[in-house]
Amino acid sequence: MVTNFESDILVVGTGGAGLRAAIEADERGASVVAVSKAPAGMNNATVVAGGGFRAAIEGFTSEEHYEDTLRVGNRLNDRRLVEVFAGEGGMRVLELKRFGVEMRVRRGGISVGETPGLMGLGMTKPMVEHLRSRGVRIVENVILTRLLLSDGVVVGAVGYDSHDDSPVVFSAKAVVLATGGAGALYKRTDCPLRTTGDGYSLAYRAGARLRDMEFVQFFPVALAEPGLPPYLIGGPFSEEGRIVNRLGEEIPVKHGVTERPLVLKSRGPLSIAIMREIQAGNGVDGAVLLDAREPVKRYADEDWFKTQRYAQRLARLGAAEKPLKIAPICHFNMGGVVANEDGDTGVPGLYAAGEVVGGVHGANRHGGNALTAITVFGARAGEAAAAYAEDRSLVGVDSLAEPELSRYADLRSSERGVSPGVLMSRLRELMWEKVGIIRGESRLKEALSELREIIEGASSLKASNGGEMREALEVPMAVDVAEMIVMAALERRESRGAHFREDYPFEDECWLKVVVVERGGDGGMRLFTRPV
Repeated sequence: MVTNFESDILVVGTGGAGLRAAIEADERGASVVAVSKAPAGMNNATVVAGGGFRAAIEGFTSEEHYEDTLRVGNRLNDRRLVEVFAGEGGMRVLELKRFGVEMRVRRGGISVGETPGLMGLGMTKPMVEHLRSRGVRIVENVILTRLLLSDGVVVGAVGYDSHDDSPVVFSAKAVVLATGGAGALYKRTDCPLRTTGDGYSLAYRAGARLRDMEFVQFFPVALAEPGLPPYLIGGPFSEEGRIVNRLGEEIPVKHGVTERPLVLKSRGPLSIAIMREIQAGNGVDGAVLLDAREPVKRYADEDWFKTQRYAQRLARLGAAEKPLKIAPICHFNMGGVVANEDGDTGVPGLYAAGEVVGGVHGANRHGGNALTAITVFGARAGEAAAAYAEDRSLVGVDSLAEPELSRYADLRSSERGVSPGVLMSRLRELMWEKVGIIRGESRLKEALSELREIIEGASSLKASNGGEMREALEVPMAVDVAEMIVMAALERRESRGAHFREDYPFEDECWLKVVVVERGGDGGMRLFTRPV
């Protein structure tokens, strides 16, 4: 049985960008349906973020924010997006109070949340409650697999409800993509495992262009102790502690990583430096060491230490007595859909906001900018989509959905074949080993060849229940995104920001340009470059 929904605006994703877009569209008088692959406001990158927003507040100026963002992004950013982002950031983040978000204001931004590891709940939970109080329809546990187009215009989408084990069809005058990034394409990540890049694939197959897909950010200091979760380590522990190799050499000093705070301003350079030490044989069990004994002892009696669970966790791990193993972890995608400051993708009826959009962060992202960007551009995309929908009519989508519904039926009847979980694990291993922090032509070409094998395996997936269906539907979209990252990384023959090529280890001014991905007329992936 197929479930159908109609609305002026379909918002895809209920992280911060999607929630903000849905609120704005609703307040503009549009009828809104928000769809989420997980329970509303959960299992997304916003929830697991550190809860910090960087913005022009309390004496930190928009000009300073603009310059910081461009500098960390290696000047590859879309200047117009950064102007809007820095100019509106302070106002937009403070505006969150109106939706029930409690915040702590400081110079340069705000912070939210009280649950370590889930600080972003301080943003998503009240915003979900706000939407529900206004009667906005939220559809949970549905993975979208295709945007529906009529004469080149986006008029809806089709997906699968993994909980009810049945298809869902949406008719809408405009769609806002707010699906987040693709951090879960890597074996070692702090992103929820459902963040496999669906939105990039949906946009690409609908005719949108993507940019900067080669730029994947890795957080440099994350726990790598066997059998323990890869907790991120920041604050005085990463800043005042010593990050050393097995020889006791301080890695930031050895590799000239000087811009501090390290985990805010030097994520790319420090991640690269750590991986170079590991690959050179100077690591310990695939990791390096964080000697935080001094700061752990120094701050042990401070009130904030006693109330911060991550600090207590370090203490329980014995960080006051011994160094801990750490290694980088996949954290964020700078690249994404090409869109203007209102989220317009150039495909009529399709808007986008948040991590699924490229251009704001350039070649690397400054810490704290992610949550501000989703807030600024989520609001703008919701407003623009609502304005677009005013002069549109709903289009019948049943016939447009038929090919995808037939694919679901075929897949759901397959009780023999390759397990989607096995293929996804293979993909994650491949991306970590060959398309990770240290890249080179030979490994990237090997990755491309292995991706072709994974694509072949995806043609014979089994899906005996709703959960397996969700995984089976994720795999081909994840492979799309992996191919974009590999192809763009091969194309950019230099090192810049979070992209490091050992065969082209230096930044090259000739490469002060953007790599763009689009779907060719033959259905294959096409790349070209253009000036910033």
